[in-house]
Amino acid sequence: MGDSSGKKLVLCASKDFLFSVFALVIYNGVLQLVIYPGLSSRMGAEAFGTVLYLISAVSIMGAGFGTAASYSRMVAKKDRTQENGDYNIFLLLVSGISVVVSLVTLLLLKELTIALYAQLLILMIITVYRYYADVEYRMTIRFVDYFLFFTAVASGYIIGLLIYPMSKSWAVTIFMGELFGIIYTLVRGSIFRAPFFRLSSSFRENIKSSWIISLSNLLSALILNSDRILLRLMVGAREVTIFYTASLIGKIVAMLTTPLNGIIISYFTNYKIKLNKTVFGLICAATALLSFIGATVCTFVSMFFVKLMYPEVFSEASKLFFLANLGQILYFISGSLMVIVMSFTREKLQLVINVIYVSGFILVVIPATWISGLSGMAVGLVIVNFGRLIVTSIFGIIRIDKNSTG
Repeated sequence: MGDSSGKKLVLCASKDFLFSVFALVIYNGVLQLVIYPGLSSRMGAEAFGTVLYLISAVSIMGAGFGTAASYSRMVAKKDRTQENGDYNIFLLLVSGISVVVSLVTLLLLKELTIALYAQLLILMIITVYRYYADVEYRMTIRFVDYFLFFTAVASGYIIGLLIYPMSKSWAVTIFMGELFGIIYTLVRGSIFRAPFFRLSSSFRENIKSSWIISLSNLLSALILNSDRILLRLMVGAREVTIFYTASLIGKIVAMLTTPLNGIIISYFTNYKIKLNKTVFGLICAATALLSFIGATVCTFVSMFFVKLMYPEVFSEASKLFFLANLGQILYFISGSLMVIVMSFTREKLQLVINVIYVSGFILVVIPATWISGLSGMAVGLVIVNFGRLIVTSIFGIIRIDKNSTG
């Protein structure tokens, strides 16, 4: 790659990264700073803890299957043929899975009603489609539209919160945002337009890729939302709210890696960008250092933010600020490294890394939470997420070596 073309690529990537960050800021800013505090103040810490548990189930399905379909289609654009029908069939199958997942989620909570089940199921299905929808803009490197897409989602959330006094439903609040994102993609994109079920010649490979990435993503999403799920089932609803607020600033800051992940996979699949072992190793070391620096800064910010937005649980949450924020940052940073590794290796490696990760989680976090509650979970998540970063770094260096010698 020549100097002029390299500089042009860097400038384009920088612009796209900024639009991706703006998209993330408006999306998560509205969700974390307006919608969740708004729901919490209207419902109280106990009821809001249960809502966070239900939102986690929805997020797991969206991040697990919707994002998998999106990433699979990005990879297919580079290596295979692809059509809307390949992924529409996959998403229909996932909608069927949502029927069961929604039921199990409420049975575990022992709060199954027809009305709540219907709301949770509909929200889960549309969220899966919304997570997939951003492929429209990443696949064609249209990050201005990517920003407007998330602006539409955020606008829908705000409208949903405004009508909460009439709907009395947290699910309707979130549903409005997901719906606005789908509508924007229908207007501006082509992935939800006819022909709906025309299959490509790589249909089998695309479906297989989607399931492999889904399995890996589901493992990651389960861990990401483990604090809400485990604490709700093992400790209590109020504790869910406490840990959520303790880790909130770290989660917001760490989510800056989400647009970075989109830029990475977009450019690595559209351009021939190569890494060597030394550069990748330096990237890994820098991300580890930044995680600890970031957690320190997040702890300071949390002292003011949580006291202002969640005064009901501040005294309990403040004891966990550093460890809870560090765990979140390490998780997202290691995810960015995994996206880099995915760009020059097969999808199966991501699954292998996450299987190792889940094994560590089962052996460390679950017993620690059972024994020590909130503090046990905070320490356990730091251990397993730092381990995930190390494992991803090792596998990445090994794969770069093999690619350079093979």
